[in-house]
Amino acid sequence: MINLIDIEQHRSHVASDEALKEISKDWILVSSKQLAKFLGKKNDNSLRAARSKRTGFKAYKDPVTGDIYYNLIEVIKQLTGSKEW
Repeated sequence: MINLIDIEQHRSHVASDEALKEISKDWILVSSKQLAKFLGKKNDNSLRAARSKRTGFKAYKDPVTGDIYYNLIEVIKQLTGSKEW
């Protein structure tokens, strides 16, 4: 557990609200299962199949855990054909 003393020592490493707002304009990572739910699918099997065929949405793999994530903003832009969201 991090106590308040630890937080004060590492305050320079904490992102400001403004920085997070800027990042969230471009990046909102969701898991494969979360994206499947967002798209109204029962499970993420179709996303897995698309990844294995190198089609579908661009996926990002966590190098440590191997978990797959999608940038929700990129997905929405692809679905809507919009350059902005």
